[in-house]
Amino acid sequence: MKSETIQASYHLFSFLLRYPTRDHLEAVDEITAFSESIEEESIRKTLVEFLSVISNWNQDQWVEHYIEVFDFGKTSNLYMTYLKLGEQKERGLELLKLKKFYEAAGFDVTDKELPDYLPLMLEFCAAIDQEVRIEFLSKHAAAIAETKSKLEKLESSYYLLLEALIKLMSYEGVVVSTDHSQKEERPLSLEDVRIMQSMREQLIQNQLG
Repeated sequence: MKSETIQASYHLFSFLLRYPTRDHLEAVDEITAFSESIEEESIRKTLVEFLSVISNWNQDQWVEHYIEVFDFGKTSNLYMTYLKLGEQKERGLELLKLKKFYEAAGFDVTDKELPDYLPLMLEFCAAIDQEVRIEFLSKHAAAIAETKSKLEKLESSYYLLLEALIKLMSYEGVVVSTDHSQKEERPLSLEDVRIMQSMREQLIQNQLG
């Protein structure tokens, strides 16, 4: 697959995973045409299958289904660090590390979306070089695979979209584990400690300023 097609595909996944609007409904035919042009058969077939399902939905049906499966705090959501850490304080550290990773790559992020929001992560993937993208996605592949697994158990057609995404990631060389068991929590690294110290200093400066 051409690099332009790969980047456009990540952008497409980002768009389709966002809250469905009238723009989404009106874009289904155009998106399907693009999807049918993807050279890699396994990605193309899975993505077209998802689009075939949603093409039969009206906007109310699409919105209702989206809210049902992705509403924050339910058994599945699109916040990748939440799956592992929930509301624990360690999640704040992970979010800050993600934001710093974006900034180091020259990607502007706002406070409107959390850094671990999957559509934002995929938008980032569409804007960076393959080497950085593989490094980035490798860190979050397990959470993406777990989300896909939960969507499949919920019998949501969105699992097809996540499956197509995982196939694209695998095509690029990202190793995606199918083991979704909870891993033992590791102690904070020196990098984590430095970041936490930086957060404390910033908070103090904000309070004084």
